[in-house]
Amino acid sequence: MNWPIWVIIGFAVAGILVGWLQAKVKGIIGEKKVSVVLATLPDSDYIILNDVMLPTEKGSTQIDHIVVSLYGIFVIETKNYKGWITGSPYAEQWTKNMYGKKYKFYNPIRQNYGHIKNLSTILGLSEEKFISIVAFSANSTIKVKSRDYVVHILQVKKVIKSYKEPVFTQDEIKQLADRIKTINEASSDLRVGHVKRIKEAQNIRKNNKEVQRICPKCGGKIVYKRGKYGKFLGCTNYPNCRYTKKMK
Repeated sequence: MNWPIWVIIGFAVAGILVGWLQAKVKGIIGEKKVSVVLATLPDSDYIILNDVMLPTEKGSTQIDHIVVSLYGIFVIETKNYKGWITGSPYAEQWTKNMYGKKYKFYNPIRQNYGHIKNLSTILGLSEEKFISIVAFSANSTIKVKSRDYVVHILQVKKVIKSYKEPVFTQDEIKQLADRIKTINEASSDLRVGHVKRIKEAQNIRKNNKEVQRICPKCGGKIVYKRGKYGKFLGCTNYPNCRYTKKMK
């Protein structure tokens, strides 16, 4: 059956929206799991801040969780991914491998370091006062060696509780948390444009990879191919990766 072009476009748009919604829901579930773990920390020593939006020089940044404590400020990035997680602490991208299907994503250690630098500037504190934690789903197998904490969600509390040397007073952590809350609450306008800026940045990275003949979906090579409707770019990892782009 030959479908009208508008039907084909409709299916394509629907597929993109479904994929985006699935990723969004997974992220929210992962963040909720971490929130539940953090809620068991004693209020006397720890102040929990979830889903914080802060301004940056380039617009805004969203931080999944911040724990302001007597023992330092813990900055937590959540990745609710399944499968094998591989990568280097210094690489731009890491890989999620699920039953042979590979997916590239931005190095969360780098991502969290950007959060820490921003918080350091906003709060006027040295970066030594911050501790980075990257938390993955319990269904993942972490194959990353790093000095930073890259752990499963249920290990987050253990990491936080391992810090026992006070670096702040009770008054100081309240003041720091209140300052973050104030900036976060004033950032409602930033949230409107935050997703748009992320998508724009993703499109730029995707276009740059295509120019370098790197598959934006799996990191493999893309080459010219010829099909029923003419030339197109396709990934050499087909059929595991089905990335294609029609040539004009």
